[in-house]
Amino acid sequence: MSTGKGKLHTSKLRVFVGPGNTAGNAHYIARALRSAGVRAVSYCYRAHEFGYPTDKTVSQFRSLKRKGFVKLINNRFVLRPLNAMIRFWFFLTVLFRYDLFYFISPITFFENHRDLAVLKFFRKKIAFFFPGCAERDPHDTLNTMKYSDCWYCNDVAKQHYCLCHEPKLKRSKIEYFEEKADFIFSRPNTSGFLKNSEKALPMWLMTDAPKQPVDLQRYRDGGPWGIMHFPSHQELKGTRYVEAAIASLNGKFKIRYLSERMTNSEVLENLEKAHILVDQFTHTFGLLAIEGLSRGCVVVCRMEEWARKCYPDIPLVSCNPEDLEQTIESLLHNPDRMQKIAEAGIRWFHENATLQVVGNRMLNVFEKNKLC
Repeated sequence: MSTGKGKLHTSKLRVFVGPGNTAGNAHYIARALRSAGVRAVSYCYRAHEFGYPTDKTVSQFRSLKRKGFVKLINNRFVLRPLNAMIRFWFFLTVLFRYDLFYFISPITFFENHRDLAVLKFFRKKIAFFFPGCAERDPHDTLNTMKYSDCWYCNDVAKQHYCLCHEPKLKRSKIEYFEEKADFIFSRPNTSGFLKNSEKALPMWLMTDAPKQPVDLQRYRDGGPWGIMHFPSHQELKGTRYVEAAIASLNGKFKIRYLSERMTNSEVLENLEKAHILVDQFTHTFGLLAIEGLSRGCVVVCRMEEWARKCYPDIPLVSCNPEDLEQTIESLLHNPDRMQKIAEAGIRWFHENATLQVVGNRMLNVFEKNKLC
């Protein structure tokens, strides 16, 4: 947000972001707000597995690698109390340092989330970002539909963590978040437990713009065609469909397929050379799709009708997983079409998903309580 003289408008708002950092959201949200002149700082309790950083990490004691009774005793009666003390002290050190506390759900300062009541007692503003599984009602209309995340999911550990089989407890937690929150950023499929789903604000995703102008000459070079797929969870992202399609297409086209776990910086570097990025086959897109658009990739990602209504102009190529092979083949036969889709994706990114654009949108919500 600039003044008439071209200088950055500086907000008096001080924002804490974290301590969860799912998909790097704390990292990006804090930086987006800083780009809008807000003093925002991101925190996390542990380093992200894909290398998304935060401004500060609050170190805690980690569980023993060994198994059995000794680990149980150590975790429950030694590490848990010690980490609770660390979190409590951390909470005290930041309580009066910030005006707004922006949490990446479901993590707040304390495991029982009673820190929210303390924040409200001191008249602090609270915002929540609902990234996905931990907030979904697995039994509502959207999440029982075919191709929803819940429809795919057989991950018992994930279901246990997200309270999927304890709907009353999960509803109680989300309603408590809603009661204490001044702002909730959520999509329709993560708003099922909200008493007032209209309270949910758009969930904006963002990423850094490339350091160099995107080179789309790769669509005119004639291959080999770079097709990439970076699943954070192979079952939920439809990896088996991707690998089956690539195996079949390899006999028809020269394909350079890349799909392996790597840091986010490595993903971004590879996307700058990719032609097609296959994101996922659920109801809507994630951060990876935005990263692909920003780097000039043709992004294949299934979009359910409700998601299209939320993002009507995002230039994603939507298909069901069973149709992936045919979809990719059609794209590879038409490089000119791919380049036009890539150009549209870059435009959409600059209009909707840069740090500056999203930072200004959030600041408008926080200071003026309006969308822009």
